[in-house]
Amino acid sequence: MVTIYLRHDDSFESHPLKNLKEPIDSKTIFWIDIFQPNAEEIERIEILFDIKLPTKHDREEIELSSRYWEDNRSIKINSYFFVSFFFVESAKSHYNESVSFVLQDNILFTVRDSELQTFEMMSKILLSHPKELFSGYDIFIQIFDIRIDKDADLLEYASKESDEIRKKLLWEHGSHSIELLRKISTLQEFTLKVRQSVFDKRRILTAMAKSPKLPPTIKEDLSIMMKDINSLIEFIAIDDNTLDNLQNLFLAQTSIEQNKIIKLFTVASVALMPPTLIASIYGMNFHFIPELKWTLGYPFSLILMALSSAIPLIYFRKKKWL
Repeated sequence: MVTIYLRHDDSFESHPLKNLKEPIDSKTIFWIDIFQPNAEEIERIEILFDIKLPTKHDREEIELSSRYWEDNRSIKINSYFFVSFFFVESAKSHYNESVSFVLQDNILFTVRDSELQTFEMMSKILLSHPKELFSGYDIFIQIFDIRIDKDADLLEYASKESDEIRKKLLWEHGSHSIELLRKISTLQEFTLKVRQSVFDKRRILTAMAKSPKLPPTIKEDLSIMMKDINSLIEFIAIDDNTLDNLQNLFLAQTSIEQNKIIKLFTVASVALMPPTLIASIYGMNFHFIPELKWTLGYPFSLILMALSSAIPLIYFRKKKWL
């Protein structure tokens, strides 16, 4: 699906590509959002605007030279946008989606394969508050600004989750389970993905600030955004240290609990050693043992041994020592 945003006086309108009438006045077009396009849509856009759009393979390249490059007419950018669904349940519920941006002839072209909240918000802003957006560069800056704010919200959420885990570790007994360790690991993976997205944007904006194609006002906006990104990077470093400390605290408290259990077993073993030693010496082979001539004596002894083993196991399981 291809959506074209055109400016008329002080307002924007959005139209699907199939409704676009030719010939078109490209000066009225500021943004073309290309979402899950088919081959026919890509071909029509490339012919209409004399442009070469990045392929899916181009978007997935990780080399720095593939993330940002310029030619005589355009600036082409591939940037990670963080996607998250269910936060702590699974590490597979969040990932980085690569989105392509092309700035050419004052038009912003975006190519993406996922529904991203950032672009939905940008569309609403464009259609409801268009006065401060006068070029494709302005729209590009606004999209990145929305995304950076969203990344900041995600990091704040991760920080709150870390605080909740710390409280459980310090104050809630019996909370040191594999589920808690899984949450810590998922938080670490979550923060790693956000960090990858933020660092990617810093590289892109740093390279873009050096471009002679950018208007001076856009460069001023870039410098402000760079300060915001640098503050996020500092926040990420603090989050990483916090999560490492939580993991170490979890392992330390787990070790303490295991030592308590080992101590209990040691005491029990020592307590049972004297009677075991005495039974071994005498063999319990006394003449007057009532069960010696009892027909059910042998199965009774087997049942008694089974119960003496089962009862401690049941007790240990209830205590969650096993």
